[in-house]
Amino acid sequence: IHSTASLIKQLDKNHLVTTGAEGYTSSPATSGTNFIRMHESPAIDYTTAHVWIQNWGWYDPRKHDQTYPEARKKLIDYVLLHASESKELGKPFVLEEFGIMKDNGSFEPKATTQHRDEYYQEVFEQIYQLALKGQASGVNFWAWGGEGRPREPETWWKKGDDFTGDPPHEPQGWYSVYDQDRSTHKVIKRYSKKFKKIQ
Repeated sequence: IHSTASLIKQLDKNHLVTTGAEGYTSSPATSGTNFIRMHESPAIDYTTAHVWIQNWGWYDPRKHDQTYPEARKKLIDYVLLHASESKELGKPFVLEEFGIMKDNGSFEPKATTQHRDEYYQEVFEQIYQLALKGQASGVNFWAWGGEGRPREPETWWKKGDDFTGDPPHEPQGWYSVYDQDRSTHKVIKRYSKKFKKIQ
C-alpha cells in the first residue's frame, strides 16, 4: 500500500489517495483487514470502509422486522469504530459503499423500497452526524442503476446487457437504484443538501 500510494504521489502531488478498503469486514468469505495498518502510510490521505449488512448475514430482507433492529445496531457500532480509528490516525473517514435490496429481497425493478429508504436514511444520518463533528467526510450509496434494467430479474450480466450498477459477478439489480425509485431519490437528495451545508 505504501509503495503504490507513494508512487501515485510522485506522479501527482495534488492527488488524494486512499486504499478503497472495506474495513473490519464481518463476512466469512473475506479475511477482514487491519484498518489502522492499511491507512497509516503518510501517502494515504483518508480512510475508507464499506458496510454490507445483508452480505455479512446481519440482515435478511425477507425477515425485515426480525433482523433489521440488530443489523441497525451493528451498523452503528461498525461506523463508529471506523470513524474513531480514523480520528486516531488524524485522517478523514469516508463510508465508501453501502446498500441493501428492495423490499422483501425482490429483484423486480418495480418492487417497493420502503425498507431500503429507511436504511439509507439511517446510514446517511449516522455519517451526517459524524461529519458535523468533523469525524466523517463522505458517504457513497451502492449503486446507481439509472435507466438500466436487468435482462431478467436475478440474472448475471452478459455482453450487450444494460449496466445496472451491480458488478458482472453479482445478480443484476441486487442493489440498483433505478431512475423510477423516487422515494430513494428523495432520501439521497435530502442528505446531499444537508452535507453541502457543512463547512
